[in-house]
Amino acid sequence: MRRKVKIIATLGQSTDKKLENIISNELADAVLIDNYYGSNEENSERIKKVKELSKNKSISIIYDLDHIYAQNKYKLIKIDLENVEYAIKENVDFIATPFISGIEEIKEVKSIIEKSGKDIALIVKIDSKNAYQNIDSILINSDAIMINRDELGMDFPLQDLPIIQKEIIKKANYLGKEVIITTQMLQSMVYNPRPTRAEVSDVANATIDGVDAILLIDETATGYYPEEALKTINKIVCYIDKNYKKETENYEYKNVDMEISHAMCLTSKYLLKQANVKNIVTYTKSGKTARFIAKYRPESAILAIIPNDKIAKRLSLTWGVYTSIEEKKLTMEEMLEKAPKLSKDKGFAKKGDSVLITLGGDSKEKNFAPTDFLTVKEVK
Repeated sequence: MRRKVKIIATLGQSTDKKLENIISNELADAVLIDNYYGSNEENSERIKKVKELSKNKSISIIYDLDHIYAQNKYKLIKIDLENVEYAIKENVDFIATPFISGIEEIKEVKSIIEKSGKDIALIVKIDSKNAYQNIDSILINSDAIMINRDELGMDFPLQDLPIIQKEIIKKANYLGKEVIITTQMLQSMVYNPRPTRAEVSDVANATIDGVDAILLIDETATGYYPEEALKTINKIVCYIDKNYKKETENYEYKNVDMEISHAMCLTSKYLLKQANVKNIVTYTKSGKTARFIAKYRPESAILAIIPNDKIAKRLSLTWGVYTSIEEKKLTMEEMLEKAPKLSKDKGFAKKGDSVLITLGGDSKEKNFAPTDFLTVKEVK
């Protein structure tokens, strides 16, 4: 069973000799590079190795920015912008940045990325009371967010954190922004091959709450059991996805004005049970349609057919989305013929199953036009 919640592994000494296994066995959908776990030289070698090993897989690379601390070594005071330049030079897929004191610092990082001409997405960390209070503007100015519970726990009473976590996840889900959760998900597995019952419940509840991805830090970077930790996360999120069904609160969208493409994505969720659909196949140029569909958390996995590997890697953190690259411009007839076969070839459906297909009707003029067509086809 393919997981819908994605898994991110922080790289370090513990993964250096096991990286090939981690990637070949698809134990992670993305990796995170952090200078805390290695020098620029070591991390450059890790980035190079990930790119070599994942040529036929959409494994994205996240670079976690260093931050300069105040003298008391507690509160962050500024982002180390030199590391932005390093991440750009290494052509990573995401840059994760702390939220310091205002949205202007986030815009500064985005400006540096844009001036470089590189297509790198920005993940903003929710890591302080200030960040929590500015969550709405952060969601608007970021491509995704990361809930850093360790840092949040410094600014809030511990009993407040579960409610804060749920609130942040709900807001991100509503806006269709990917939300990652991290810190001490399976901390006991740094030293032990099995998690505690409390940790299993923690991962399960994050999955139920609606996170897009779970990030392991010390468990993989420095722990004794990095592969076991990744397998454990996979086992938990797959079990919850199969056995716990939660209705998305779609009533929130009933009185919202939306584009036709957005409405089509919402409609697709309701067709699944009626047509016994095993897989949703969507043709999307930018990945936007796949994200729209994912935000409603359909029961079926989503196969996004996209024009290049860069878009595929951007979708690697999106709940329930897997990708297939189609560089050639297709007619609508070719799209409809190809979608069921791709679903079968990728293992999402078998002969006799139904797949739901969404695409843009004006496909003769553009590779993928705005979504305005939806149909169900049988796999032959």
